[in-house]
Amino acid sequence: MSGTGSFRSDIQGLRALAVGLVILAHAGFRTASGGFVGVDVFFVISGFLIVGLLVREAGESRRISIVDFYARRARRVIPAATVVLAVTAFAAAYFLPFVRSIEVIKDAVWAAFFGANIRFALVETDYFAEGEPPSPVQHYWSLAVEEQFYVVIPVLLLLIAVALRRWGHVLPEHANASLRRAVVAVLGVVTLASLAYSVYVTEANPTAAYFSTPARAWELGIGGLVATLLWGRRPNLPRWAAELVGVTGLVLIAVATLTFSSATPMPGTAALVPVGGSALLLAAGASASAPSTYWFRLFSLKPIRVLGDWSYSLYLWHFPVLLIAQAHWEEPRLSRPHLAFALVLILGLSAASYHLVEEPFRRGVRWRPRIRAIGLYPVSLVLVIASALGARAWVDHQIDALDDNPGITTADYRSEELSDDPAVALVEASVLAAREGRPVPGGLQPDLGHLRESVAPLGDCDYRTGTTKLCPFGDADADRAIVVIGDSHARAWGPTLSVIGAEHGYAVYQFVYSGCPANTVTRADPEDGGTWDECADFKDWALQQVAELNPALVVVANNAYRSPTMLNGNQERGLAEELGLLRDASQRVVMLGNVPKLERSPGVCLSRRDADLGDCLFPPLAATVKGQHRLRDAAEGAGVKFVDVQRWFCADGQCPPVIGRIVPLRDREHISVPYAEQLAAPLAAVLDLD
Repeated sequence: MSGTGSFRSDIQGLRALAVGLVILAHAGFRTASGGFVGVDVFFVISGFLIVGLLVREAGESRRISIVDFYARRARRVIPAATVVLAVTAFAAAYFLPFVRSIEVIKDAVWAAFFGANIRFALVETDYFAEGEPPSPVQHYWSLAVEEQFYVVIPVLLLLIAVALRRWGHVLPEHANASLRRAVVAVLGVVTLASLAYSVYVTEANPTAAYFSTPARAWELGIGGLVATLLWGRRPNLPRWAAELVGVTGLVLIAVATLTFSSATPMPGTAALVPVGGSALLLAAGASASAPSTYWFRLFSLKPIRVLGDWSYSLYLWHFPVLLIAQAHWEEPRLSRPHLAFALVLILGLSAASYHLVEEPFRRGVRWRPRIRAIGLYPVSLVLVIASALGARAWVDHQIDALDDNPGITTADYRSEELSDDPAVALVEASVLAAREGRPVPGGLQPDLGHLRESVAPLGDCDYRTGTTKLCPFGDADADRAIVVIGDSHARAWGPTLSVIGAEHGYAVYQFVYSGCPANTVTRADPEDGGTWDECADFKDWALQQVAELNPALVVVANNAYRSPTMLNGNQERGLAEELGLLRDASQRVVMLGNVPKLERSPGVCLSRRDADLGDCLFPPLAATVKGQHRLRDAAEGAGVKFVDVQRWFCADGQCPPVIGRIVPLRDREHISVPYAEQLAAPLAAVLDLD
């Protein structure tokens, strides 16, 4: 159906185009790098159809049945979405590493509550989730945006209809015109406000903007405005004009598909291109002359219309199939045979989903009653939550199966020449165990099910929130202090220093800010590449606090950043200057070298089925070694003691995934909390605090 109330075969073709672009982009076709704009096309179509239906209902009956509306939405959306979420949860538990599958199971529950966009906005802006592969249900964010939009719009249109009926005082023959004007005015204001917000927030915080309903609402609003303006009308454009308008719309969508990339800030002004193209196609298709145009006839071909019919199921199935296939075959981009298999599987699942799930629920007599249809919402939640619990139980069972595997001790390798330093000796023994291909030990700390959550605590002093509190760790009542300062790498050392402080009588203050190194040179804002004012302000404030505390010891730890990300100078020079300032403000300064960065996360590798320790034994990346040398040279040039910490993570050029029974890294480069605490004794010795 269309905004005018008649069936539009071209809309099915436009749906097929939209889902085809999305699949091409997610399948890795570089020529369709901007194919994600298919989601924007879907938003416009959705607004056109749903708002058009509501306006038509208000015009015919002077009312809108909210219950009927949500019953229709439930029959249309819930069944297929529920099936895909349940299947994906179990597939993730079976095919994905434990660490990843647990996160996917959480994602599925968020998606069932139509909160996927909120979930993924939080995940994408989480510094410690950076670099992680996308979730197989990440595409549910767009479904969440739609449903959140349709919580508000039907009520808004109902209020307009009621207001006109009670206070409009218009003749019946003019009622529809008054309704049209009122809807265009109100929806126009909502759309313009959303567009303005979208432009603002896309520039300020593009990651959060991408998933934001307020930043996306204007796209659905554009579709709704087109439907409202066309309601009850059949424009009679000349054939050439309908052809030109439609082709222009196609060209705009093609330009976005071919020229946009992951670096394009969306939605913002860039989204005007595919949104405008979609609006032109929908408007041109309403013309009486449209069926005779070439593009309309192309969109109306039977195979394309079938893909349009399946478009919802295709959208739901394609992403989990592609992502799980990539993980299963360990290919960042699927090979041609594997991609062909995945695409055939997507088509098969989508066809089955359309005929066996979508159509029976949408058109079946059994689900016609409103109460039964509305009941699909709670039933869906129960099914998805039950599936999530079952999948999580399976994952936990797989993790528990490791319990009988022994840990690694230096006693296992008495015949080898191990270091006299117990901490280093355990690392060397762990490398030998990995080379032997020993099984993953049981009783890991943190356990694989909670490894991602092993982030050093900050209490009330997460300075990314803008707070200026001081939170003493360690011995909070001590008269002397230790300060740890730097970025997320410094934060990871917080538990180490907290244990040292508690044992040796120091209050420990953590002036850490993820991504913001202790350096007089400003790092570019990771969001937009511009000046990162929050980072610069924090560093100035932190330096003032150090001067006021006059700590007995300042411990500096930074990641090594690529030079182009530093805006106003050389990072080695900036580090040396920062160390000099800290030395003047404290009694002693020590620089910790960088933790090794690995090619893969040890925890993800360990949680693969049938993995042994040898499968996850990796050398540090070459860039880590080079960065280590630069940090050491800057520290020594500033007259500051430099501590090479790599000895506690790697031996003989290789870094074991498990040291004893502890997973030392929570990801590719951040220390897990248990291992940070275990390093308290060796670090205290190196710092002469014993």
